[in-house]
Amino acid sequence: MIYNKPRDFIFKAPTPEKQPKHKKQNHKSSKTKTEVIVIKQKPKREEVIKIASFFITLYLGTVLAFIIPLRPTYSETEKRSLQEFPKFTLEAFYTGDYFDNITLWFSDTFPLREGMTKVNTVLKSLSGFSSVKIHGDVEGGDDIPDVPLDVLVTVTEESTTITTTAPTTTEEPTVTSPNVVETTNDIKQTIPSDMNIQSLGAVLLAGNSAYEYYNFSNSLAPRYINAVNNIKNASGNKSNVYTLVVPTSIDIELNDAIRKDINSSDQKKALEYFNSSFKNTTAVTGIYENLRNHRTEYLYFRTDHHWTALGAYYAYEQFIYTKGVDPVSLNKYNVLSFDGFLGSFYASTEQSPALAKTPDTVIAYEPFNEVSFKITPKDGATFDWDVVADASEYAPNMKYTAFIGADQPYSVIENLDNPDGETCLVIKDSFGNAFIPFLIPHYKTIHIIDPRYYDVTLSEFSGKKQIDDIIFISNISTTRNEVFIGAMERFIK
Repeated sequence: MIYNKPRDFIFKAPTPEKQPKHKKQNHKSSKTKTEVIVIKQKPKREEVIKIASFFITLYLGTVLAFIIPLRPTYSETEKRSLQEFPKFTLEAFYTGDYFDNITLWFSDTFPLREGMTKVNTVLKSLSGFSSVKIHGDVEGGDDIPDVPLDVLVTVTEESTTITTTAPTTTEEPTVTSPNVVETTNDIKQTIPSDMNIQSLGAVLLAGNSAYEYYNFSNSLAPRYINAVNNIKNASGNKSNVYTLVVPTSIDIELNDAIRKDINSSDQKKALEYFNSSFKNTTAVTGIYENLRNHRTEYLYFRTDHHWTALGAYYAYEQFIYTKGVDPVSLNKYNVLSFDGFLGSFYASTEQSPALAKTPDTVIAYEPFNEVSFKITPKDGATFDWDVVADASEYAPNMKYTAFIGADQPYSVIENLDNPDGETCLVIKDSFGNAFIPFLIPHYKTIHIIDPRYYDVTLSEFSGKKQIDDIIFISNISTTRNEVFIGAMERFIK
């Protein structure tokens, strides 16, 4: 046998084994012996270079990995602080948590991780595959009840037991709905043949736009409703309470031909359930229909989960009509524009090239009243800020923070042009940020609290302030967000 390349082991042809002279040789049963000759080869120069290069690279990578000054502390891609090096304690040492946390710190803060993530995304985009890709699981939502919740539920963070007890007040639910009817059902929807549709965990990517799935939760919805229903009691029953639950883009702007086949709960039905279950508050309805009627406009960002200021304006219309006041026309505002916004969807889709090619524009409506705006962040210091800040030079993922200085524990706006007006308190998630500037013409003072970061309870705060209106606003995803609901329960006491 001829080999193209020499081998380390070459077998010599077998030879008959010699037989003793006093015995006849039996040819049929003759035995053979195989000898093995080992030929040692010197490694080729190319192989030596490859091996040396591998170990040098490994060595340099190890040295680089342990250079602490090079390690990042924040990920702009994932919009979070990275793992900190753990503090040594005897308890953590004995349980093994100390070393586990060192391992997590090491992997989470590897130098150049952001650049490597981008390179990985580019390489994936060059693969040429455009079929649906799944990252993680898309959980199906629970069935939405056909009747409203008619009991007060007492649910703690430690327990999900629901008890049916009588409300502390006998006030009936108040649902005020301006006459808004959806008029866009006749819009013809087809799926473009060249549109790439991907499901990336909790995010659906369709062409150059992304959408967040919504899944109704039977276990968390009662807790959310109960927290809202407790606002009036916790505030001392001295304020008018308004509740706005905002739909997200997947049910407003997503192509209906795509929407009908995806695993996302019906937001219209869910909103009807929530609004009919609220007690001791005025549910601001018609928001869904008003947004649907304007769905061809720029209501939500394509690269971020928030709505635009224009989308917030249409919800403001519904609120102000419910309050019995005429809304201020958009024509009265000075329009500001900040280009190059790449938000949360861009981060959660591994910096999708489709989203990167068409960044969002943050459009803001600058207040025309003379105002004073003060922010109190987590450290307790208070400083002046702009209700709508100039975000031109902000990082691409930070441009939505142009509105009211982002999510602060407590802020207050004073309308110096309306010294005799009413005072309101806005309890909100980040969707409230773009909504709040439209309230300025109608109030003397606007207190703003984000319950996720505020330590004082609502009863304590209300006991020190005279509040005419309390406005609670959040997007529908918070109705199944246990962290946000837990923060509400701690605050609304």
